Amino acid sequence: MTDQKSNALDDDTSAAKFDVGRPVEWMVDPDHREKILGVTYEFSHTGERKTVWYTANKRRAKCFIVLEVLQLLGKETT
Repeated sequence: MTDQKSNALDDDTSAAKFDVGRPVEWMVDPDHREKILGVTYEFSHTGERKTVWYTANKRRAKCFIVLEVLQLLGKETT
């Protein structure tokens, strides 16, 4: 065994290398607005969007309302 101490953060894995997804849209149940059915994430490096559904069958909900975060998209609200 070696005596060398290594810090896990000293790796060559800086935060800039990770493509982090930020939530930009929420799909909510129109009848129960506190129930989130899915979330769309936008990834920092690629700009790609991916929707994750939280429905029982993991499929797109038949009926939902989309709520967007306008500040993250760089849009101004009036």
